[in-house]
Amino acid sequence: MRDSERYLAQADAVARLAVRAESPTEKAVYLSIAEGWRKLAAEAMRNERQDNGRGDPERLRAAE
Repeated sequence: MRDSERYLAQADAVARLAVRAESPTEKAVYLSIAEGWRKLAAEAMRNERQDNGRGDPERLRAAE
């Protein structure tokens, strides 16, 4: 699983917590955290596209 996919999964999990929040303040905090995960996922997607074709040196070392 790519980093961007993991970050989007985290965003979804936190958004589900927001739905069950007991107060508007708690809901706002969860939604803010979910948005942070989405922004991180977007950044990771941009990086993954840039790395596509060049090979990610860290992943190449891990595969050895």
